[in-house]
Amino acid sequence: MGTTYSIKIYSKKSVNSLHLKQSVEFKLNHLNSIFSTYSDSTEISKINLSKSTKINLSDDLAFVLSKALYYSRLSDGLYDPTVFPLVDLWGFGPKRINSKPEENRVNKLLNNVSYKFISLDNKELLLSNSNIHIDLSSIAKGYAVDTISKLLVNKGFSNFMVEIGGEVRCNGKNNQNEWIIGIINPKDKNNLIKTNVSNLSIATSGNYNNYSIYGGVRYSHIINPKTGWPINNNIISASVIADNCIDADAIATLLMLLPYEEGI
Repeated sequence: MGTTYSIKIYSKKSVNSLHLKQSVEFKLNHLNSIFSTYSDSTEISKINLSKSTKINLSDDLAFVLSKALYYSRLSDGLYDPTVFPLVDLWGFGPKRINSKPEENRVNKLLNNVSYKFISLDNKELLLSNSNIHIDLSSIAKGYAVDTISKLLVNKGFSNFMVEIGGEVRCNGKNNQNEWIIGIINPKDKNNLIKTNVSNLSIATSGNYNNYSIYGGVRYSHIINPKTGWPINNNIISASVIADNCIDADAIATLLMLLPYEEGI
């Protein structure tokens, strides 16, 4: 998914770390073959390249897309898994651009951006607009964290930390102590905000690292799917603690888009 992963396990029994690493990477490669937008051969890329309006989905994709649509409905479309073409237009996708997009180009793409074009019938994807582009990058890493955590539990581990691209799940203890996760303080990156996270997940979204500057104005990589423009509010970073990382991941993104009071 274009990022890194890290796993820490506290265990008193002997662990075959090479075998465990192979099991983890087998699962991660499988998830990557579903959700990655970096390859045309993945399940989600094939959907985006096809013009079909009825497509059968894998269990993993159906589950994650149903979660994304839940948060889309909950936020009245502020969270939207079809926003990728606008993200790309603003220079935060594969395309490299050197100038601010023209307003008419933004408005044209808005015609093909809405979660309302998508519905699910069990594991069958139904599209009322075949020109949409589904991107689950804002939620798939969280799902991967949950999946790897379940893998470790099934292998008999109860004390561990799983981190994928900054999204984290902690189980049990770290050598009898609570797991402590550091959140970057955007105003002082040398001063981490330390948070105890045990048997919970945590995800952070922010606009202080990923942005573009056009005409001396800084534009966030987080795009409002209703306007087609980068968010312009006073929220720098949002961190969410939840039972499951898939939920923390989606809500952290959503909180960057909502006005502060409504987000709280």
